[in-house]
Amino acid sequence: MLTQQDVERGLDELGLTKTSHVLVHTSYNSLGGVQGGPPTVARGLVESLGTVMMPAFTSDRTFVWDPRGVFEGNAYAPEPPANMRKAEPFTYETPANKTMGIINETLRTTYPVRRSAHPSASFIAYGELADELCGPGTEVDGVEPIRRLMDAGGDVLLLGVTHNNSTAIHLAEQMAGRRLFLRYALTPAGVRAASGGGCGAAFDHLQPHVAHLERRLLLGRAVLRCYALQPYVAAARDLIRRDPFALLCDSCDRCRAHKGRVAV
Repeated sequence: MLTQQDVERGLDELGLTKTSHVLVHTSYNSLGGVQGGPPTVARGLVESLGTVMMPAFTSDRTFVWDPRGVFEGNAYAPEPPANMRKAEPFTYETPANKTMGIINETLRTTYPVRRSAHPSASFIAYGELADELCGPGTEVDGVEPIRRLMDAGGDVLLLGVTHNNSTAIHLAEQMAGRRLFLRYALTPAGVRAASGGGCGAAFDHLQPHVAHLERRLLLGRAVLRCYALQPYVAAARDLIRRDPFALLCDSCDRCRAHKGRVAV
């Protein structure tokens, strides 16, 4: 069983310290067992790093379907799924989607985090730069907190997950000129359009282009991979500029829509 000291030691071996500001993507189950459970991991991150930022997306709860579909820039086909739940308005207390991971939700509910204002793709942050990363101006552009973290010299840590879970690649897509989709979400003031990323199912194809940037170790059963955010995003941006079809899958409406926008 891993301890908080094991988590802190692993972060230190990756070169992450109290001066580090880190976008963290996590899988608790990948670790294989931690004394004290997810709170131990969250505490290890908080007590080791200057700022911890994590996605806390709420699309499962706040999405409103737009019948115009992908042809008007929306991320989804015209017909909603039969099991789609009734939308509820986004607030700063809205629970994150379960796919975000239990460590993310533990951080949100245990610490006085700052949360960005995007109604379906918000981020939470705790620490020195939390107010700067998640403050005003994050309402519309879902990747704005990542841009701010990159400009601050931050890192991205993949804790037991792969590039397919890396939201920073959506920033690279935007910087490369790949137009983000509009998504529609319910807020206390009504339905609002906000931009968001597409599909991440093919993002693992980035690995050969960032392997030289990688700091890696094994913590329990989890592989931890860490990258300086600026060159990581730049590598993905440059790949997409060279090949507009890069990092797109072959099977979803969103990736097909991206491909349809590329002049042949």
